[in-house]
Amino acid sequence: MRPPSTRDSGVLAVLVSNAVAPLGVLFLGWAPAALFGVFVAEIAAVLWWTLVKIPFAAKRPNNGIGDGDRLFGPLQAKRGSVSLPGPLPECYPRNVPTFLIAAFLLVPLELAIAFVAFGLIDPVVTDEVAGQILLGGTSVFVGRGVETVTGYFAAGGYRDHSARSVLLPPFKLLFAAGLLMFVFGPFAVELENDVFLVILVGLKLLYDLRALQLERDDEKRGVFYRLYGSEETEIEPVPVEVPAEAPTYRTTPARAVALTDAAYQSLRYTVTSGVLWCYGVAAALVFFGAWTFALAPLALAAAFGTLRGASRYLASGPVEFRCYGDVLVAHDALLDEPQARLERDAVTDVDISADAVDRLFGTETVRFETGVDTSPDVGLTVPDPEEARTDDANANHPMTVPHVEDAAAVLDAFDGGETEAEAESETETESETETEAETETPVPSRDD
Repeated sequence: MRPPSTRDSGVLAVLVSNAVAPLGVLFLGWAPAALFGVFVAEIAAVLWWTLVKIPFAAKRPNNGIGDGDRLFGPLQAKRGSVSLPGPLPECYPRNVPTFLIAAFLLVPLELAIAFVAFGLIDPVVTDEVAGQILLGGTSVFVGRGVETVTGYFAAGGYRDHSARSVLLPPFKLLFAAGLLMFVFGPFAVELENDVFLVILVGLKLLYDLRALQLERDDEKRGVFYRLYGSEETEIEPVPVEVPAEAPTYRTTPARAVALTDAAYQSLRYTVTSGVLWCYGVAAALVFFGAWTFALAPLALAAAFGTLRGASRYLASGPVEFRCYGDVLVAHDALLDEPQARLERDAVTDVDISADAVDRLFGTETVRFETGVDTSPDVGLTVPDPEEARTDDANANHPMTVPHVEDAAAVLDAFDGGETEAEAESETETESETETEAETETPVPSRDD
């Protein structure tokens, strides 16, 4: 539970900052276009502070990308965090995919929609109006910043969110502000009618109050929350359980093998996914003599390939596979955090294969199947918080041990299930049995 004083200070900052533009229009003679300009500035401010929030969200998203996504799946599945200096909380690598999608797709798209909605009202933006928008926009930016610092960081609000749930407020604000500008904007700007301005300001205030009510009351769920979800429906992380005893066997890919594998998967991804069209566009531009423009699609393909390579390396390069007899644990040495566990009794099939990297270095890849469906759940609406799925950290999902030098050793350590202590105990028992057999006095037969 967040402290009420800290939470209320953020709420008060948002309400005060949002009142600057309406008061200026109604009482200081500001142009109606300034009010709509501040609406756009508020959307931009919320998007900016959303990007600041995303890396620190502690919960796991409830709409996992799934194992089938080669680009973002390995990163989003990462468990563990990175400590930052100063008062900032821990940063979670699993939030990187959402941050990239938001920064390079959602934020530009939402800003473009906001500016289009602003342009549809045909505003006249003079130097004076621009100054008014700048003043109102600065107040909104500061107010949202105070809310972020007090409610999200100081009061620990980041513990209640995932990177996905953080994206809900800017989407709702875009919908509400865009609808208000589209419906009431032309009348307020062209007719300069105070009635429309009062209605507009009143509706915006009602939206802000309703949004705050839904945020503070866990029992209330609006339409957006049912379609999209909220922080209550996100997954509370659960640590992977690791046996108390020391592992009997460890293996991890050699660094040279892991780097080569990352480079190979990077190139392979660009020619076996939708990125392939970048090469086609580049070839067409070269064919028509536009050599310089051909660099743009090639750079885009390189960016996707680099992201795939980095995701692949972080997924397997620093991971050490530790066998505890009948339990196999994947442990990330870079984050010092166990990633998954697999019990021997849950394995339904074992597959040993060798890809191009394995053949190059003389290694093999071992795949343990369990028959568990790892695809994400898809539904029309998000379930209620009490029905939302929980973290399956200790479920027996399929596990791949890549690029091992001795696959037989992995199978003996895990499939055999015999720990070193048990092996030594059995050796000592066999030795004692043989000794007793040798020293035992023979019993005479009847013939003797």
